[in-house]
Amino acid sequence: MMRARLSPLLRRFRRAEAGAVAVEFAFVIPVFVVFCLGIIEVGRAMWIRNSIQTATEEAGRFAMAHTDATDATLVSHAEDYFDAVGADEPVFVVAHDTVGGVNFVTVSGTYTFNSMFSFIDIFDVTLDGQSRVPLVPS
Repeated sequence: MMRARLSPLLRRFRRAEAGAVAVEFAFVIPVFVVFCLGIIEVGRAMWIRNSIQTATEEAGRFAMAHTDATDATLVSHAEDYFDAVGADEPVFVVAHDTVGGVNFVTVSGTYTFNSMFSFIDIFDVTLDGQSRVPLVPS
């Protein structure tokens, strides 16, 4: 008897579509927002990684043009180039080696990338860049 009275109510409830779009939106929007924020974070990480690489290349070019430049000068040159990014400073290191009588200088930079959004910050990523150039005495 109770089943007979609920049956039309249940049938009407199953046919009702009012609010279905709101429920679907509630399921989709969190995934969409996290996806968009992830795209922003990956783009930011790629930008910083590319900026580190460019800073090391600029320091390498400076080393080729100024063969008497000190390691501190090369690090300062790379840091000055990277300052435009506005992120924390990466660690730049200069190394020297000789192969076949040719002197090389290698400028390396590393940066620990942290997410801007705390709920995406699952792990830290180390970004790096390196440039190796020959030093030809002038």
